[in-house]
Amino acid sequence: MTHQDLLREREKELACIYSICLLAANAPEPEAAAEGIARALCAAMQHEAKASCSVEFRNADSGATVSARRGGALPPGATGCATMEADLPEEESLGWRGSVRVSYTDPSLAFLPQERTLLDSILVIAASVLRTSSLIARLRSASEDLSAKNIALREILSMIEDEKRRMALAFREKLAVEILPLAERSRDQGLSPERRSAYQDLLVEELGRNLAALGPGPELCPSLSPREREIAVQVRNGRTSKEIAELLGIAEATVERHRHNIRRKLRVGDRSVNLASLLGTEASLQESPRQE
Repeated sequence: MTHQDLLREREKELACIYSICLLAANAPEPEAAAEGIARALCAAMQHEAKASCSVEFRNADSGATVSARRGGALPPGATGCATMEADLPEEESLGWRGSVRVSYTDPSLAFLPQERTLLDSILVIAASVLRTSSLIARLRSASEDLSAKNIALREILSMIEDEKRRMALAFREKLAVEILPLAERSRDQGLSPERRSAYQDLLVEELGRNLAALGPGPELCPSLSPREREIAVQVRNGRTSKEIAELLGIAEATVERHRHNIRRKLRVGDRSVNLASLLGTEASLQESPRQE
């Protein structure tokens, strides 16, 4: 073989490796990888027209198998045909096993030593391609599982929101139909004090029964004393310190001291923050706000 022939064969080998590397860069599916390897190896052989290449890969974990073949078939009863075969490097292929086999259909032909080296190099790249394919498949499976869980979570959250709306509507209807009429009757000045007191007792009992039916809820700010909670309710409903003092029968200065303690326990140091507006928020007595 002349130097020109050797150079031409070397160029074919480099073209083969370049082709396989381009294939690997696109992270192909195992079937496409097998097809590309068989095609590139056949084209790289010295006697391309009489070369035959078969690729067999199988995944030990999933049981998947892929195969590809390029070139002519061996004639029936042919013996003595040159053949070279190499196995996948198992430690690098992440569950894939198999081999690549290259043969000449003419018994008079033989492989060059560098063609055997080329085959071994291609198997290393093939193992990397199959490893990448396995990792992508696992990632895709994990992504699908996560997507399914997200869909289920959204459905559960939607059901919870629907249930909250249903309960809120039911409670509002109960307040309008049962509780509010009792409160209005308890304020009716046309009734005797005894009857108004009876309506007030009935109102308190009915409210207690409804609260018990709702079950335990979040604990109101545990740092507030019963008197401070009572004053907080008055403040939330817009009563001034003077009005609260008259209603509770205590000094106005005492009310101011309680208001100061409420601010301190709720960690509201900024005097510009309106306490009535703050207490009007749903979570104001359930979780202390941060210091501003």
